[in-house]
Amino acid sequence: MKTLHMFVVALLLILVALATAPVSSGQAQTPPPPQVQGRGQPAAPPPPQAGHPSGKLVLGGDVVLFDPPNGPDNCIMMNRFKKGQRVGFRMTAIDGGTGEVENTASLVAHVTYAGKTVDAPMRFRGAAGPDAPAPRGYLRSPFNLWTGSWTVPDDAPVGRISYTVTATDRFGRSATFAPFSAEASQLVIVP
Repeated sequence: MKTLHMFVVALLLILVALATAPVSSGQAQTPPPPQVQGRGQPAAPPPPQAGHPSGKLVLGGDVVLFDPPNGPDNCIMMNRFKKGQRVGFRMTAIDGGTGEVENTASLVAHVTYAGKTVDAPMRFRGAAGPDAPAPRGYLRSPFNLWTGSWTVPDDAPVGRISYTVTATDRFGRSATFAPFSAEASQLVIVP
């Protein structure tokens, strides 16, 4: 009886080992080549951000007039611009799982007009962090803000033009922002 019991235990151990062993397809898997950064040195992986990535990358924002900082209309939300005015894109990128700012994201606004698309890279304004003193004109530190601008050129046609904002982060996630589809909320060039 003791021999039968030991046989059953050994058989169970073998079955568990087989069930948890990786299945091979017969082809050796080669690891991906290391990323190379300057002078052939492997790029160091970015330090992990606690809790990230735990959800989708989420974008939100608005369009404003970027006038000189002391101008009375600076940062006024609007969607109608004249030639020569600076369209300001203000966006934020959020980790959808944690609800926190995804400060590793790179954002670019893409403005399409007259059959061409112009890219406006955006700058992360929150590098100093949420506890930094608020810059002039801000109520608190802009720790969740990316900004970019596009000056309406002389060859831009009068009428509705389109834009989107795309983002990618160090985790390989990407997202696209597009304004509401209502005509009244579209970017418009006026005479």
